[in-house]
Amino acid sequence: MMFDTSEDGIKELIAEGESTTVEFKQHLPPDSILARTLVAFANTNGGIILIGIIDKGEIIGLTKKEASVTIIRIQRISTNLLNANINTGITNIDGRIVVYAIINKVPETLYPIRTSNGDFYIRMGHLTKKSTEEKVDPTLITGPTVNVFVAMSFRVEEEPALVDYFEAMKRAVREAQLPINLTSVDLLEGDYEISQKIMDEISESDFVLADFTLNPRNVYFEVGNARGSGKTVIQTARSDTLLEFDIRNWRTIFYKNATELEKKLIPALVNAYKEGLKKKIKSNK
Repeated sequence: MMFDTSEDGIKELIAEGESTTVEFKQHLPPDSILARTLVAFANTNGGIILIGIIDKGEIIGLTKKEASVTIIRIQRISTNLLNANINTGITNIDGRIVVYAIINKVPETLYPIRTSNGDFYIRMGHLTKKSTEEKVDPTLITGPTVNVFVAMSFRVEEEPALVDYFEAMKRAVREAQLPINLTSVDLLEGDYEISQKIMDEISESDFVLADFTLNPRNVYFEVGNARGSGKTVIQTARSDTLLEFDIRNWRTIFYKNATELEKKLIPALVNAYKEGLKKKIKSNK
């Protein structure tokens, strides 16, 4: 992977922020954490680590001694893990020293690369994630973030398990290894008229995840708005839910508990994500 390591090139990378291929570090992290990052980049699409930069993109720099030690340690760990020296160097930015390390994607013959304790890591967005799945579809990991509006009841005083169901949705996203951002109206801060805010969020979402447990009226309203807007909708409901006639003809994922919801959601999320990408591509043409 090619990166411009000149002062202007590094400044441009910093301005764009952390991503699937760019990672900032204030100082050189412990060997175990550095190893995870190196492995994750090698297993995904390669990338560059910039050391001397805090997460928000502020350049704090390193001393000459810190920079020298940093390069030596990176080369030692990369040789042990990747069986190769990686491209490292120093760029002076506004009088501050920044160390860079460029990691190439590992060849198929050596994939997957693991840490010394046998763990497998990949890049998902700007994060390094441990994974149990070695056959990762890079088009999903590196694709654009898809926004998903969650329509469900939050009457936890009536049904405490609703909290578990929402957590199961978040776990399903993590297990699916997709750059999906879940949003629900109870997580939105600010002063707004709730119905209009919901419609705005649905309009800006790529698809909607609707849970009909407890048959909440708000979910029927939100799904109607989503379908009227041409949005893809994933319908879920606890198995004891009796759906109204205008909803029951649509495919619904029924589940007995949070664990079953999590497992059944994963393939549905993958399919909806792919559909969301197709719509993004068409809208950008």
